Amino acid sequence: MREKQKVLIATTNDGKFKEILHVLEDLPFDFLSLSEMDQGIQAPEENDPTIFGNAVIKATAYAKQFGIITLADDSGLFIDALNGWPGVVSARIAENNEARNALVLEKLRDLPADQRGATFRAAIAVCDPKTGSILTSSGEIRGSILSERVQANNGFGYDPIFFVPTAGKTFAEMTLAEKNTISHRGQALFNMKYILQNEYGGRHIVVPVAIILHEGKVLLAKRNDPFRPAFHGKWEFPGGRMDIGETIEENLIREAQEEVGYLIEPIKRLSTIWVEHQTGEGWAYQVYLIPYACSILKKIGEGSDAEVMEQRWCTPEDVLTMELVGANKKMYTIILPEIQQLLNVKH
Repeated sequence: MREKQKVLIATTNDGKFKEILHVLEDLPFDFLSLSEMDQGIQAPEENDPTIFGNAVIKATAYAKQFGIITLADDSGLFIDALNGWPGVVSARIAENNEARNALVLEKLRDLPADQRGATFRAAIAVCDPKTGSILTSSGEIRGSILSERVQANNGFGYDPIFFVPTAGKTFAEMTLAEKNTISHRGQALFNMKYILQNEYGGRHIVVPVAIILHEGKVLLAKRNDPFRPAFHGKWEFPGGRMDIGETIEENLIREAQEEVGYLIEPIKRLSTIWVEHQTGEGWAYQVYLIPYACSILKKIGEGSDAEVMEQRWCTPEDVLTMELVGANKKMYTIILPEIQQLLNVKH
């Protein structure tokens, strides 16, 4: 398989790197962090008065320094009662996370709960050093600042004191999947994911679809795609676009392992290839769905909570009663007789 294009995620913060990778890792890139770069890091001065400006400064500087496509983010906590402070300087008001949290809590010490509103904002910029092009996206979420930090181990930065009313807990109490589904950075990342696919991915996307059969049933996966409402929370068959140089069989095996945690064996390509046109803000492409009947060799993991909310085994007929993503139902209706025959289902 041909080597993937490298993309630098411009951070040395391990928590932030994992958060970003959790959303972007299924894109056909080899993602690196600043900690993995061999040469010395020359950090640029973040002197723009906006988080957008600082994200662009960082993406541009590191792209030029290392000569590869670079993604950088900047974020800020904007507190209503403090006229938006700390805002763009959120990461620089004290020497570490604990001290920053303590300073914010002290400034709000005498304020009641209904006056502790705040907004988290994030901006993401991607710079391509070959073309000089800059891609951007953003996101924000409303919440409030607690009177004391929670004792939780997830997240980083201001996560232990930022309470999200719609979730009923702080970012620090959320799993990575929960946080990325609603957070300011998660919103910006999901949008950037489709921008990157449109910019660097093929406009015609081949997607082998794993129709996994076992004990008379078919496996469905509920899609986790919160910023595409037409797809989020709907059911589909495991599968994803092919990387350059990857065979259909290799793709089916990889995607099934990543999404639902099964090692499978492709056994037969089914009769139809379904073509679907997908569009969104700033992107558009043709998707070619190629269904393959597959058997299970063994269970090897839990799958990806970044892509799949739930798994369910259904009878071949019950699949048609489920709310399926996009053209999955039309495709499945055509191949259902073949599936029934493979499972020896009697009418």
